[in-house]
Parts: sequence; C-alpha cells; structure tokens
Amino acid sequence: MTDPLLSIRGLELAFDTFDGPYHAIGGVDLDLQPGEALGLVGETGCGKSVLTRAAFGLLPSPPARIVAGSVKLGGRELVGLPERDLRSIRGAEVAMIFQDPMTYLNPVFRVGTQLVDAIRAQSKGRIRKAEAKDIALAMLEKVHLPNPERQFRAYPHELSGGMRQRVLIAMALAAKPRLLIADEPTTALDVTIQAQILRLMGELVEDMGLTMIMISHDLGVVAQVCSRVAVMYAGQIVEDAPVERIFDAPSHPYTKGLLKALPHPFKPVESLASIPGSLPDLLHPPTGCRFAARCPHAGPACTSGPVPFADLAPGHRAACRLHLEGGVLGGTGAFAETA
Repeated sequence: MTDPLLSIRGLELAFDTFDGPYHAIGGVDLDLQPGEALGLVGETGCGKSVLTRAAFGLLPSPPARIVAGSVKLGGRELVGLPERDLRSIRGAEVAMIFQDPMTYLNPVFRVGTQLVDAIRAQSKGRIRKAEAKDIALAMLEKVHLPNPERQFRAYPHELSGGMRQRVLIAMALAAKPRLLIADEPTTALDVTIQAQILRLMGELVEDMGLTMIMISHDLGVVAQVCSRVAVMYAGQIVEDAPVERIFDAPSHPYTKGLLKALPHPFKPVESLASIPGSLPDLLHPPTGCRFAARCPHAGPACTSGPVPFADLAPGHRAACRLHLEGGVLGGTGAFAETA
C-alpha cells in the first residue's frame, strides 16, 4: 500500500472558554490514500468541520488550540508549522469548498476578478493576469457553467446558488490541489441542483484524480461520491469502512441510528427512527464511549475507559465494545443479545 497523502494521529483539539476547555476533538486517527474519496459524516455539532479546519490551521488561536497529535500531508508535519508556511499549502496543495457560496464570494467584485486574483495568489504571482483569465475560463467550462465568458463578467448576485457553487469549485480546483475538502457543498441548494453538483464532483474526482474529503450529515449524499465513509460522533471517529459496508453491515450503534433515520421512498414517514438524547457536554467529556448515554446496548464496560477499535473486515473498523471480547462485557446480557 502506498503512503497516505493525509495522516492524522491522536489529534486532540480544545477551545478555551470561560467555563474551561471544550474538548471538541478527542483523539482522532485517520488516513487518506492518494485518489481516495472519503465521506466524513455525523450529526450537526459532532466536529466534522472543526476537524478539517484544525488540521490545516484554519481555526482562530486563541481560543482554539491543538492539545496533542500529528497531522501530516505527504509526510510533512503541519502541527506547529508557522502561519506563513501554512498559507503556502492552503489553496495550492489543499483547497476547500464551503456550503454557502455567497458568504465566500465578495458581492462587490465580478466573478472573473475573484477567480483571477485567487489563481494568481495560489501561484504566488508567477502567473500573469491574461494567463490567469484563460485558466479561469477553462475551469468555468470544466465545471459546466453555461457561457463562461458571460459568467466571468457577472457579479455573484447575478448567478443562481448552483452557479455560485460551481464558481467556488472552479476556484478551488484552479491550482490543481492534491487534496480537496468539500464542506457540505450542497446544503443550501435545492434537490435538483444538489444532484447536479454531486454528479459534477464525482466527475472531477475521477477525471482529475483528486483526493477528497466530503463533509456531510447525510449518508445518502456521500454514497453518491465517496468510496469510503468515516462516521464521527462527539469529536471522535466511531466507524470507518468502505461505503458499501456502511450500508450493508453497519457495526456501530450510532451508524445504525443514522441509517434508520434516512428517509426511504418505499417506507412511511412514521417508520423513521430518531436517536434519543443529545451530544455529551464536551466541557466534561465522558471517560468511556461518548455515545454510551444514548446507546440502547451500553453496559458498565462502555464507561470504564477509552474504547479501542475492532477490526471487523478489511478496511472496516468500529470503536464499540459490542465487537470486543466476544460481545459480552461487564456481566451484562445486552451485548450478547445484540452482537
């Protein structure tokens, strides 16, 4: 196996608050191979966006601070890297697509001006304006934006939401980054446009050989684009598997809960299940499994300490005691019943 493009080991992140440190990320290990498309899923507030921003120094410090861990991109350590060096990586080697394009496009500048400025900034000024314009027009065409010349001269408010999202995708990919992070890029779009953007991203991943992390709360969305899924809960990865395994053989109770909450065209709305309870207080995170308070199968062993990963199949792991020591822990019958 080749060396991972992105390797995260033991990453812990806290936000300093008046009430004490808020432990947003609690010891994440994650590898991403070149050319792989990973879906990072979980409910709102579980730390998906915070994890990727922390990895590339995009969180304000203070209050954010990395407590422990390592983040390597192509073997280069990023934790502790000076801001100047991180800036040279962002955009050129790692690009991000955000969920609300109007927030990240300046309303008083034309789309073309912003594209050209971004391309020249990523090249550190080595590309002239005329060449940057040619690159920008080629990228607008690549993302299937109709009449690129006209959209190049338009202001952001003159474009639809889907068109603005395509502009952001073009801007992110213009420098041919090694890693693309798409942070819920279809959230603000209607269903039809969402499907178009997902198809587009699938094409780009394949045609350009991109390595990608797609952040979403919707397993159905990542299934269309990604080959692998990492399920995140309360700042920790709880399950990591090929996308087919996640749907065919989900192994963590939280993953099963997410899948049961997915709407299905052939099932009545009344059959949708919800996960009772709420995320734990990360000012005082649980000592054991962070999902234990909401898990119907939790036993005493679940709260006694950190839960290691169990390897269930090639490329499939889950941090749940249901899959350790034969499924019977702490003298309870709950594990044996559901293992």
